[in-house]
Amino acid sequence: MPPTRKLKVFLCHASEDKPKVRELYKKLVAETWIQPWLDEEDLLPGQDFDLAIYKAARDADIIIICLSSISVKKEGYVNKEIRRALDVADEKLEDTIYMIPLRLDDCQPSFEKLKKLHWADYFTPNAHEKLIKSLRLRAESLQIQTLEQKAVNISNSEPYYEIPDLYKFIEIPKDKDIPYTFYIGKYPVTNSQYERFLNAPDFANPVYWVEFPKFDETCERIGDWGKKGLSWFREKLEQSNSLRELREELEKSKSHYPKSKVLLPRHWDDERFGKTNPNNPVVGISWFEANAYCEWLFQNWYNLSESKANAPLKPQSIRLPLEFEWSKASGGINPEGRYAWDEIGKETTSLKEILRRANVEESGIGKTTAVDAYPLGKSLYGVMDMSGNIWEWQANYLIDKNQYLVLRGGSWSSNSANARVALRHSNVPGYPDLLGSWDYFTGFRVVGIL
Repeated sequence: MPPTRKLKVFLCHASEDKPKVRELYKKLVAETWIQPWLDEEDLLPGQDFDLAIYKAARDADIIIICLSSISVKKEGYVNKEIRRALDVADEKLEDTIYMIPLRLDDCQPSFEKLKKLHWADYFTPNAHEKLIKSLRLRAESLQIQTLEQKAVNISNSEPYYEIPDLYKFIEIPKDKDIPYTFYIGKYPVTNSQYERFLNAPDFANPVYWVEFPKFDETCERIGDWGKKGLSWFREKLEQSNSLRELREELEKSKSHYPKSKVLLPRHWDDERFGKTNPNNPVVGISWFEANAYCEWLFQNWYNLSESKANAPLKPQSIRLPLEFEWSKASGGINPEGRYAWDEIGKETTSLKEILRRANVEESGIGKTTAVDAYPLGKSLYGVMDMSGNIWEWQANYLIDKNQYLVLRGGSWSSNSANARVALRHSNVPGYPDLLGSWDYFTGFRVVGIL
């Protein structure tokens, strides 16, 4: 059922910040339960400017005060709006979320009352999702429905919804080929899942970046990677900070950004692939980063949603799949032309049928899709997205004494033939690089070992 009314959100901002606030407005409009108010969108010809803004602020359920290095120094109308919002806020219950200071850059609010509120930093990872959580709390206090009907939508304005079994692992029982039971992620790791790692206060903790298990081309364990992952991470983090400082210098920014301790996926800010698509698989991820996420997930298992969604699973380790594990979960690689959804001994040859089950080049979508967008494409074990959408990192080498590690599954940019489960691709563990990388199609899923 649609909400009886929408949450009224007033956007208070300086005119100089209009471009950033306009983008925020678009994102809020995409939420079916939010009715944002922005002067250039909602003021009608002939309306009294001051009166209309006063009424909009007075009648709002929540006010977002957009702050920047420009607006905190500016005298005039924006400060008048802030004072008006502070006066209205004094009439609200003490524990009511009514006013949210939203920093657009690393500025310092000048109003004492604003300093007492918890700021939302819109220039940091996961900021929009945190903002939505606050808005949802306010809506729920007003008995405004915020849940959206689940739907597949592959446009750039894809609505956010929580996939019910996003954190689910699928049990793959032992047999004559694999003498142990293992659990594999039902879906590839999504942007929203990976974002938890980015937001972790200890993202840069060396314990997550060392001693990744090393497997040869036959999937036999041959030691570990020592500190290679940590060295790679520190080098790329320094490179990333240098690039950001260069961009700020070129833009002549007056704001000071402290050095980041997180390394963002290469296309995190791309609206086709990154953080604005929470249910899409994370891409632009190196093999080292995928392994660090696995270790973080393992060490924090009992504090995360995965442990609640998989009560019987008490993993002794979490890592990337070995090729034969991935192949088993996909239903096997024989015959050579089969896809993950094909029954044993069958292989789909109709392009029309393939396009109903997988996001591949011939689909013409030109980007990743939500990991649950193709329910007909599930494997015989019920594992999703094993054909198309993204190439998935594997734990093992492709060839003995070769630095290339295996990728499986095909992607949105690969033709349908590459989405067959027998197909293999490979790359070096540090790919993609930070400079000029065009990798939009490499991600991963995880396995839990008992």
